[in-house]
Amino acid sequence: MLFLKLLLAHILGDFVLQSNFLVEKRKHNVMYLFLHVIIHAAVLCLIFVDQLPQYYILLSFIVVSHLAIDSLKIWVEKKWNCNQAVLFVVDQFLHITILVAIVFAKYGIPYDLLQQLLTVKSLLYLIAFLLTAVVSPVFLKVVFSKWNQQNEFALKKSETLGNAGLWIGVMERLIIVLFIQVGFLSGIGFLLAAKSIFRFGDLTKAKDTKFTEYILVGTLASFLIAITIGYMLRLGLKLT
Repeated sequence: MLFLKLLLAHILGDFVLQSNFLVEKRKHNVMYLFLHVIIHAAVLCLIFVDQLPQYYILLSFIVVSHLAIDSLKIWVEKKWNCNQAVLFVVDQFLHITILVAIVFAKYGIPYDLLQQLLTVKSLLYLIAFLLTAVVSPVFLKVVFSKWNQQNEFALKKSETLGNAGLWIGVMERLIIVLFIQVGFLSGIGFLLAAKSIFRFGDLTKAKDTKFTEYILVGTLASFLIAITIGYMLRLGLKLT
């Protein structure tokens, strides 16, 4: 309950009650940063209004750490031209880590926490995720390397968003594995139909057969890998 309350306060303070105007202004004026932290502190006080005497030290630490993390983020943004997505993930990771540390400081770390996390089911899910999101892109890249080196394919890839195909493939495979686990097999057909519709424009504009075959082979290979991983995970869960 403590963690859920802290997480709710973080979501409200960092997302719901923080506008784009405030995000931009706090980069150039420290008063807007203080305003953001004050809003965050007010949200914490409101959520813990009946428990302030019990938690005021921990809540004060959260407010100070939030100010320190956001100040560090702004400093890094000004000093280096960092990838905004990476910076956002690191920023949120630090905030959530502080919340988890607060809970552990209050209630202690369960001695069997690692055993609770490393169950057979959790390991199966982790392995399936890694196979889908990390291993399969490498496998497909190796398999398609002989075609990727051809000039016509290299030229077409230069006209697309960087790594967009990689992310689309990872997300579609994760969705397929999820569909198999929940038994929504018809969703795989809908996903394939939707991707075919979006790819139809590329295929009609492509005046060569090789590019059409390249897209079809890539799509079917991606779906086949995801279906295999999905059913392997389902079988493994049944055997546990």
